[in-house]
Amino acid sequence: MMLERMTVHYQPIVDLNTGTIAGFEALLRIVDVGGRAGSIGPVIEQIESDPVLLDRLMRRLLGMIRRDTVPMFERYPGFYVSVNVPPAILGARTPLGEAPIRDMLVELDLVPYQDRLVCEITERQALGAQGRAALELGRQNRIRLAVDDFGTGHSGIAQMLGLTIDILKLDCSQVALLTKDVTAERLLRGIIALASLIRARVVAEGVETAAQAFFLQAAGVDCGQGWFWSQALPAAELPKVLEAGFPNWRRDLVERLNETR
Repeated sequence: MMLERMTVHYQPIVDLNTGTIAGFEALLRIVDVGGRAGSIGPVIEQIESDPVLLDRLMRRLLGMIRRDTVPMFERYPGFYVSVNVPPAILGARTPLGEAPIRDMLVELDLVPYQDRLVCEITERQALGAQGRAALELGRQNRIRLAVDDFGTGHSGIAQMLGLTIDILKLDCSQVALLTKDVTAERLLRGIIALASLIRARVVAEGVETAAQAFFLQAAGVDCGQGWFWSQALPAAELPKVLEAGFPNWRRDLVERLNETR
């Protein structure tokens, strides 16, 4: 019953240089009796502690992503969909030596589109034994990978250099400190340098202000997501966002600032 109340909203990930939509993060929501979609925070621990329930949830989540986004992949080339995948789903081996996520992609006929999907695990998970195994198995199965909440685990650069990943996602707590804390700004520049070394792109989460957006773009961050551009949206609104993007976000903001002077 709980899984049947789950739905997915999608938060745009914006290319900071062009304003086009680089992708969306798929975020699970639970629909209450009034039809309102809210956070799954209150039930996520229960789900993650039950392997059977977790497996069913991931299959339902990927099925909804397929329903919502596959029809748009051909019409709008280039954008991807990222989704948080627990190491237990990404990294445990099936009898055929593959990750459970691979079985799910096959079952849901998502293999032809797997280059448009990005699986995320957190930095803390990535640096643990299970997380490293998950990343390695994901790579063997040609799955695109992202490390989420980057900058919170206090990892050594040497550890991160050993990972083969596609995207580093800067944690929203670090973004919130930009323009206020010199240490946060230095950490950002270090992350950008690390990303360059491992040939990964950098995405900043939780961008809420113009100052943060401008700073990130000037520092060389590739993409941003957050309420500055858009909240997470129901699937029906994605074509409109893909068509329009945010190509003039910097120019429009400068014009508004000039009007207030």
